[in-house]
Amino acid sequence: MRVQLFAVTGALVVAGAVAAVGAQERGAARRAERVGRPDPAAIQAELGLSADQAAELKKLRDVGRKQAIRQRADLAIARIELEEAMDAPSVDDKVVAARLKAVTDLQASSLKARTDQRLAMRRLLTPEQQEKMKQLMRRGRVERAGARQERRQGRPGARGPRPESGGPWSDETPDLDSPEPER
Repeated sequence: MRVQLFAVTGALVVAGAVAAVGAQERGAARRAERVGRPDPAAIQAELGLSADQAAELKKLRDVGRKQAIRQRADLAIARIELEEAMDAPSVDDKVVAARLKAVTDLQASSLKARTDQRLAMRRLLTPEQQEKMKQLMRRGRVERAGARQERRQGRPGARGPRPESGGPWSDETPDLDSPEPER
């Protein structure tokens, strides 16, 4: 009886180890598939950043990420509160207007924070580094669009890749006078 118990326990341990290794390999494969995510060390080398520039950019990026997380959480809560005000048995127009203003204020604050961060990053870079950064960002957008398209293939209603424009390092502005493309 003990021999059987040890055999079953051993088999379970081996199966668990195999499953854990498989999960780790799948996780590593998923991380490798994150196309277009810039490697900070590669960017530092490609742009020719000094150690001070790299450290300051990392600091700006970290502060910005923390701020963005807080802003997304606050915005999600504000949207829930707006929805609650709209779904109340008796809708108070003043409460709905106040909650709507809170949502729009948070959205504006988020846009301003992203713009301020972009300007701060640009001030750290020389004009040549800024141009190289634009090229890197453009290339990353194209790679991400291609990866998205590959993931979408085979899905019903899948659309083609989005046009390459915008982004934090782009000076391009959308052509607002052109008609909307047909679908």
